[in-house]
Amino acid sequence: MSESEKTADIGLPVVLVVDDQEANMRVVGQLLVRSGYDIVPAFNGAQALERIASAHPDLILLDMRMPGMSGFEVLQVLKDNADTRQIPVIFLTADDERENVARALAAGAVDYITKPFVAEELLGRVKTHIDLKQSRDALQRFVSEKQQMVETIAHDLRNYFANIQFAGDMLRDPDLDIPARLRLVESIRTSSDSGVLFLQALLDHQNAQEKGVSVEHLSARKLLSEAAAVLARMAQTKRIEVRIALVDDFEVCGHRGGVLHVLQNLISNALKFSPADSEVVLSAAKFGSRGRLSVIDQGPGVSKQDQERLFQRYVRLSAMPTNGESSTGLGLALAKQRARTMDGDLWYDDRDGGGAIFTLDLALPRSS
Repeated sequence: MSESEKTADIGLPVVLVVDDQEANMRVVGQLLVRSGYDIVPAFNGAQALERIASAHPDLILLDMRMPGMSGFEVLQVLKDNADTRQIPVIFLTADDERENVARALAAGAVDYITKPFVAEELLGRVKTHIDLKQSRDALQRFVSEKQQMVETIAHDLRNYFANIQFAGDMLRDPDLDIPARLRLVESIRTSSDSGVLFLQALLDHQNAQEKGVSVEHLSARKLLSEAAAVLARMAQTKRIEVRIALVDDFEVCGHRGGVLHVLQNLISNALKFSPADSEVVLSAAKFGSRGRLSVIDQGPGVSKQDQERLFQRYVRLSAMPTNGESSTGLGLALAKQRARTMDGDLWYDDRDGGGAIFTLDLALPRSS
């Protein structure tokens, strides 16, 4: 894989202009293009409905009187379809009869502009309704994302509590020998530690979003050592050696809590998916003006199919933890987002011979 994922182009707002007069289409189209909009033309109602599916317009400028389907008929089809009813429609027409204005607004049009129009008025109304649509879309995504987050948190906390309850119930058995009791106690401690780490990561992420955190110069060796120390008990339980491979220490730029959150997540995943008696290597190196902190394991790695959605939220991958540990659908997505808030990045590479390499890329101080 490449060292960083390409950011998807946001693109220009798309306006579908529906008018049977080529001269009108040319005037409106040129005006909108000069003002930063992408134009999709349609010269009749049927053509407009055909092009909506592929164009995904942010707004539709719709003529009222056209041969074939009228503007009202096109609007009715749009409102009857769940996929298109939220697209704002502005009637742009020479018909200025009050009755038709009222009818258009009652049918679901968001605005009504008569020809000949004033350019500034047209642009102002187009911008207003596109901004409103984008705000509604953002709010819907926010609500949906928050709901998904609540469901994911509840699911993962239930996993931690279930492990603790199961071990507690087993400990009630008076015939259980001492080694078995010690293993169950260790399981309770591991589940509680993992649950606390999961909650702390969420709280740290929320706190970083709500208020800015100053960038610090941080020792790469100390960061790796501190992150590994938090998960030492988990590594010991699975008999996995966590080794730091760093010849000369150097500093990276970041938020201490944010960097530790990312590293702890990566190390926790490496321990979860690595077999017993294996090794997890924590390395750090400079590359130009960047410092790279890597977590390298000997687990199954990530399949090509899973790599395509590796950093998406609420996605659970096909590989399973080797000791039945819980795995959330948020960790890597939050980690990558935290990396980017620090002007960094996070990516995955296959390890030669099998296993995974996750790399956190951060800026070096200017003097480095």
